[in-house]
Amino acid sequence: MQPTSGQSATQKLTPLMQQYWEIKAAHNDKVVLFRMGDFFEMFHRDAEIAAPILGIALTSRDKKAEVQTPMCGVPHHSIGPQINKLLAAGYRVAICDQLEDPKLAKGLVKRGVNRILTPGVVYDPDTLDSLTPNYLASFDKEVVAFLDVSSGEAFYYNVREWSEALKLIKILRPAEIVLDPESTSAENKSELAQVGSLMTEFANQLPQAVSEQPKACSLLLSYTAHLQGAASLALMPIFEKRDLLNRLEISPTVIRHLEVFETTKGEARGSLFHSINRCKSSAGARLLKQWLSFPLAQKQAIENRLDHVQFYFEQSPLLEQIRQKLGALGDIERRLGKIANPSCHPRDLIALAESLQTGVAASVLAKHKNWSKPALEKALKIASQILQTIVDEPPSQIKNGAIIRSGTDGTLDELIDLSTNSQTKVLELEAREKELTGISSLKVRFNSVFGYYIEITHTHKSKVPTDRYERKQTLANAERYTTPELSEIEQKVLTAQARRVELELAIFEDLRRQIQSSALELLTLAREWAELDVLTSFAWIAIEQNYSRPSFNDVGNLRLEGSRHPVVEQSLKIPFVANSLELKAHHCLLLTGPNMAGKSTLMRQVAITSLMAQAGGFVPALRADLPIYDRFFTRIGASDFLSEGLSTFMVEMQETAEMLHNASARSLVILDEVGRGTSTYDGMSLAQAILEHLLGSTQAMVLFATHYHELTTLVQQFPQVHNAHMAIHEKSGQITFLHSLVPGAANKSYGIHVANLAGIPKQVTARAQTILKSLEKKSQSVVGDSLSGQLGLFESSAIAPMVEDPAISLFKDEINSLNLSQMTPLAALNLIANWKDRLLPNLKESGQKSQD
Repeated sequence: MQPTSGQSATQKLTPLMQQYWEIKAAHNDKVVLFRMGDFFEMFHRDAEIAAPILGIALTSRDKKAEVQTPMCGVPHHSIGPQINKLLAAGYRVAICDQLEDPKLAKGLVKRGVNRILTPGVVYDPDTLDSLTPNYLASFDKEVVAFLDVSSGEAFYYNVREWSEALKLIKILRPAEIVLDPESTSAENKSELAQVGSLMTEFANQLPQAVSEQPKACSLLLSYTAHLQGAASLALMPIFEKRDLLNRLEISPTVIRHLEVFETTKGEARGSLFHSINRCKSSAGARLLKQWLSFPLAQKQAIENRLDHVQFYFEQSPLLEQIRQKLGALGDIERRLGKIANPSCHPRDLIALAESLQTGVAASVLAKHKNWSKPALEKALKIASQILQTIVDEPPSQIKNGAIIRSGTDGTLDELIDLSTNSQTKVLELEAREKELTGISSLKVRFNSVFGYYIEITHTHKSKVPTDRYERKQTLANAERYTTPELSEIEQKVLTAQARRVELELAIFEDLRRQIQSSALELLTLAREWAELDVLTSFAWIAIEQNYSRPSFNDVGNLRLEGSRHPVVEQSLKIPFVANSLELKAHHCLLLTGPNMAGKSTLMRQVAITSLMAQAGGFVPALRADLPIYDRFFTRIGASDFLSEGLSTFMVEMQETAEMLHNASARSLVILDEVGRGTSTYDGMSLAQAILEHLLGSTQAMVLFATHYHELTTLVQQFPQVHNAHMAIHEKSGQITFLHSLVPGAANKSYGIHVANLAGIPKQVTARAQTILKSLEKKSQSVVGDSLSGQLGLFESSAIAPMVEDPAISLFKDEINSLNLSQMTPLAALNLIANWKDRLLPNLKESGQKSQD
């Protein structure tokens, strides 16, 4: 590789920079951190990339040279957060460290890359978001696999087609996607680019027979071994096969619309997860995210979770004790992941030991669950071994030792005694030499260059015993000497210290290996403790927020009493207005009325209540009897994808198309203002046709909010449609939103009233009111003419005499009772078509029937 950033091809490189370019050539696609003393330096293009990301100054090497070398650097002891900034920005990082002690090096210090890091394989798990998994992902035609190297979580799903794999990747949002260059199409790459994860092409270097796991899993193992070394394979878990058959299917769109993990603004605060997360541990919070992403759809599995929640709900003193223990649990999964990491510190082992003891104590309290006694005993044994080996407060740097307890190893104890008592021996020698020489100012000192020495000022130079003292160094006002006795002490002390550090590090590494050999068993326990954390957090929030246990019926009916929205309720300073709702299987609730009245909140809370219930938790309602849904479909709000060339209306139609193609009679469908992205009649026609399809062909349970009041007449054609609206109090032209669900269609849209509340200037809303009255008058004339004309044609037609008089009378009565100012021509045509369908069956059997 040739130097870049202005480096002349003919400019002579120093040996150091020659070494750098040789290493950089092998890692041209990465930012290389090059160890030089106490700093990791970056040069040329790497420095120009890193400096603004890390917020550090970009300087230069060889400042006197004609062509300067851009550079920047970070201290080696604080490298972790800086590396993660580069990873978060989508860059790969190669750590080039010193492979020998600079003090012992002959010539240029040997250096080499000992770690390669990517967004999916980070430097230090402690720098990650503790509440979010950090997945690597891969896929093939039949499998999509995920691996969190930081926690050891590894699993895969069987998929039937690429769209299923893409959906799972969008839901789990991996930090990095590893692609097989031979089997990944350009179309796959294009769709994956929308996920926002780093994509890495990597050819599998691990024989399938070695991994004995699906191809996509093998690729992830091979990639991890490539980055961390082949030894890391011994610590990799077996990939767990997870099943989607008994799970409620919710798409990334639904997760976004319901604001399950973040709001529409991309903020965690205000999401469902943020509002209901009462987990005491990071691992518990990550598991809660998993349960919300993949709720259950099998009744017995849901009831099993609810039974545990019920137990802790009814045992509040015990619940509080368990939660107190879990609060000190720590992140065992990521702590175990770090133990296999070169950045592992003795403090990590201490934290692991304390966490294991805490977890076992929580297990003893949680008698409702059957725990493996051998597993708990092993956890305690490992914890005890750690605490008996590592000192209580190990130093921040382990290169000088002092991390292993006395009594751990006999040889080490001798070395500790010698190295720690060296100062006493030096002080004793100093006192003796003062007495022998009569020089009271004599000092015995030490530095890293000259070692131990006796320093005597020139004033007392004549008193120096030349037969025993050997000059080491001359200073401006003093001389430095050594003696045979001091040299002997120095050799023993320095040798003892070096041997002590070497032996302590060996004991530390051996302890790490012992823990790693039990890592998979400890991970299993850690995940059981995480599950305990989620179940007890469900019980805790149920007590805190007055949630109730849901029940489930097999007929598909929905009944909620005193239902609330869990997120909105916690954000209000006033009591949330609860609502009750009852809807039979395959029925539709058609909501009308103005914005801000609470239609969207009501529909969301129905879906969120069902989501929480099928995740295994209690729900925000006095009582809830629910169906077990197979899938959720939502179309809520405007989701522009302008950067992808898609309009709001196109996205709306795409999302609606997905539900029309895939919804079943066991699905819940929520549509909010569908069709509003185009002209009035286009939108109204589409909204009606979509709703008719859902009611007729799909037969899903539907919550449908609309401003198209004309659709309320569908109750005459579809008895399973129920009109409802959110109550509004109007007095003297002023309106108050009551947020209560009441039956029947809204009699007004209140759009101008809402504009007033929003602060639109009064002259604008007054003008709008005038225009509205004019349009209503014209509409009344058009509708009246249309209905009168149709009625006249009907009465004068050949079939009219053949229809029984009571039916004609009912038709006339309904027309006369209508408020024509509130009806558009489209609504009138709907009415006529409905009556036509109702009148034709009354025709007498005759040849005239064919003339209709």
